[in-house]
Amino acid sequence: MATLLEPPRIMEVLTDGVLLHNVSWSTYESLLRDHPDAASPRFTYDRGDLLIMVTSPEHEKINRTLNLLVDLLAEEFQVQSCAFGSTTYKRRDLKRGFEPDSCFYFKNEQRMRGKKRLNLAVDPPPELVVEIDISNSSLKKLPLFAAFGIAEVWRFDGQEMEILVLQHNEYYRRENSLALPKVTAAAITRFLHESFKIGRLEWIKKVRAWAQQQRTFKPPQ
Repeated sequence: MATLLEPPRIMEVLTDGVLLHNVSWSTYESLLRDHPDAASPRFTYDRGDLLIMVTSPEHEKINRTLNLLVDLLAEEFQVQSCAFGSTTYKRRDLKRGFEPDSCFYFKNEQRMRGKKRLNLAVDPPPELVVEIDISNSSLKKLPLFAAFGIAEVWRFDGQEMEILVLQHNEYYRRENSLALPKVTAAAITRFLHESFKIGRLEWIKKVRAWAQQQRTFKPPQ
């Protein structure tokens, strides 16, 4: 069990977790060591504040669907990609750390290919982070993501997907993805809702057909 080095204070009790204040960096690292390779709980640390979240079946279903969607679209658009799942990203110099719902590399895919351990002193952050906000808003995480230099965040609140792109250390809403430029927030939203209603194989066919249409579509001159 991890030893708490200083008494934390509960700041907020959430539907699927708790936010603690006054937690030391060493305590955060102890908790990570006590939960190696665990899918749940997930820890987000921001300069003394520690968010501990567990994941629901609904959350994980959406997360798996989004992972598959990114993989399918990257394949159809012939974009090299590499999924790093809920890998822990932490920087002692920033006193910050997080475990995304999902994350991906694209331009840096070759650089990260075969990587077994991260060293953020030399390794780049993921280029895309996906967050599912069914019971907790990731909006509070945006300054943390910006500090790591994450170029793009997809945020799904259970109803709508929004694409957020980093510019001048702030995130701005954008209709098209940076990593997959032909992909829009509206299209992702539609595919997610369709995945709730139809079988997986039929859904995959629809995603591939849509991507193939986008590849061959030529806008009017």
